[in-house]
Amino acid sequence: MPSSSMPLDTPSVQCNGSLHGTRLHIGLCLAALLVVAVELTAPSVAKGSTPAPAVGGDGWYTADQAAHGHVTFNSFCAECHRPDLRGAMGPALVGDAFLQTWANRPLGDLFTFVHTRMPANNPGSVPEEKLWIITAYILQKNGFPSGNTPLGAQAEGRVLTPPSGSQVASHTAAPSR
Repeated sequence: MPSSSMPLDTPSVQCNGSLHGTRLHIGLCLAALLVVAVELTAPSVAKGSTPAPAVGGDGWYTADQAAHGHVTFNSFCAECHRPDLRGAMGPALVGDAFLQTWANRPLGDLFTFVHTRMPANNPGSVPEEKLWIITAYILQKNGFPSGNTPLGAQAEGRVLTPPSGSQVASHTAAPSR
């Protein structure tokens, strides 16, 4: 009589006859659990409230926001843009290629683009509050400084000036006299 239990190494789900589907499913479940855990422990800013002004600097986001953005980016974006943001199916979101596209444009342009076109397989499906923390992470990885004010809609008009030291910054800087 056959045993009703399966050995631990037997996949319960297969995708095209391979273990890839099982590993992908487990990975997605773990990522979803991690996002839920972060969301439950993350401080939130009430919708419609105005964050306190930055003290002692004019950074773009808080360090905590960028840390949560890293986890959220890996859940929603890394499949196409890679965990290192260097690009795969989607373009690189770090380095001079990214900065050449978005430098000297309002942050709102970047946010609107991401909000209306990403993810490519389901545009507009990522909630706005998650997009802000993902954007904070992307800015961090591109050398934009952190501060004391969480990134949000209040910063949409702020121009993305390339951080000093990037090739883009050296090409867009005003000539010295």
